[in-house]
Amino acid sequence: MERLRLRRAAAWMASLYLLLFAAGCGERVPTGDIADPGITERAEPEDAVKDETPAAPETEAPGTEAADTESPATEAPETEPPATDAPETETPEITAPETEIPPEDSAKTAETEPVDTDAVDPSDAGLSDTDAPDAKVSESDSANGPASGEEEEPAETQEPEETNIAGVVMTEVLRLRERDEAARKEKEAKEEAERIAKEAAEKLAREEEAKRASGAYSYLTGLPCYPEQQKKRPVAIMLNNLKLQLPQFGLDYGEIFYECVTEGSITRLMMLTTDYENMGTVGSIRSSREVFANRVPDYDAVYVHAGGSPGAYNIISEKALASLDGANMYLPSTYFRDQWRLNNIGYEHSLMTNGAGIISGIQFKGYRTELKADYTPPFTFYNEQNNHLTGGPAAVHVRLCATPIQTVDYVYDAASGQYLRYQYNGMAHVDGSTGKQIAVKNVLVLFMDIGVIPGDEKSRVAVTDVGTGSGYYMTNGQRAEIVWSRASNYDAMHYSYADGTPLVLNAGKTFINIV
Repeated sequence: MERLRLRRAAAWMASLYLLLFAAGCGERVPTGDIADPGITERAEPEDAVKDETPAAPETEAPGTEAADTESPATEAPETEPPATDAPETETPEITAPETEIPPEDSAKTAETEPVDTDAVDPSDAGLSDTDAPDAKVSESDSANGPASGEEEEPAETQEPEETNIAGVVMTEVLRLRERDEAARKEKEAKEEAERIAKEAAEKLAREEEAKRASGAYSYLTGLPCYPEQQKKRPVAIMLNNLKLQLPQFGLDYGEIFYECVTEGSITRLMMLTTDYENMGTVGSIRSSREVFANRVPDYDAVYVHAGGSPGAYNIISEKALASLDGANMYLPSTYFRDQWRLNNIGYEHSLMTNGAGIISGIQFKGYRTELKADYTPPFTFYNEQNNHLTGGPAAVHVRLCATPIQTVDYVYDAASGQYLRYQYNGMAHVDGSTGKQIAVKNVLVLFMDIGVIPGDEKSRVAVTDVGTGSGYYMTNGQRAEIVWSRASNYDAMHYSYADGTPLVLNAGKTFINIV
């Protein structure tokens, strides 16, 4: 029995040294130097372990097999061993590797081919309780990886082909789902926009039909409107037209426009509209001149301006115009200053207003909002469905040299039947709020005597608008000669064809140029 225990101890020690070497803890020990316990003298297990430690281990493992640890030919006693002992079996052969394992590969070897140290129970080899844990530490060190300072090479892993294919397919499925979801939302948004547009168009069509059924039309455009709209008092707004301060704001709401030179080759605009309640920002607002102030009574309009020439103030006073003066009148909430214009263009180019401000001013001053009962409009219009042709020469491009610095062009757009306006040598005249270009159905050019007022410090001009004069009317790409007339400074302007028949305009917006 003692010999069997010694054999097991020798086999365990051989396995332990191989394990330590594989873990990089020492040199390889030739297995041939381990003595057969059957030949050596009997000793305590601890002494046997100490005697087996080589003094100078070789660095290369021999190419031959380790010494045979098989038991001698003598048989073990015939008595049956205790139940706790392992059955009498031949100790397994321990064969040294045929090739040397480089030190750097020792960790990998320990990982991939660990030595089975559990084959021998430390208690069976007669080791003390303190020796067994040491073997376990070595085992754990080997399992945890290479020694300190060595870098472990990452194991090359590759997912099975089925997993990669599934990932690609899943990614593609998600991408397609996102695409389909985006397409669905886009389609729904488009359908919703089309539905809203259709409902708006249908509503507008019903309103237009109701307007036509009423028989009323706008005195500014000739287009169908409700009777209450026909009676509504318009506003006439003075607008700056200096190139420096362009673009103007609120032009889309204009229904009739006037343009005339004021001073220093600079022109100014006056815009008339009845749809001022819905109007956003409009401006910049500038001062009045006589030629514009004289047109205000023709439309029974509320006059929106900021100051004026002495002659203009005389007309405003004499004719008791409903004035909203942004320069010399207290109006608590009608006007405001545009800060960007104030800082970058100048104080005189920064005054603005809007629909709410105009309503506030009208209410504050107590002006009436309906036309006079005896009001007679200056223009008459053809029915909107009667797109009248003048039968005159072609007028698809009209150019006016209003001043040395202001050249105006009207270019006829056959698709819309409108004239597109350009100024300052080809600059599209647009509304700064919407970017839309001014487009009108009718263009009038009125020739009047214009001259600088003698002694005027600002070289303001006087315009002779009493008497008679000639002009042109352009519509639908054709022109016709017209005549304007005004009996006195207190009378309205009248228009007729050259043959004396009253001028009738096509329904739509109109731009009047005084040159």
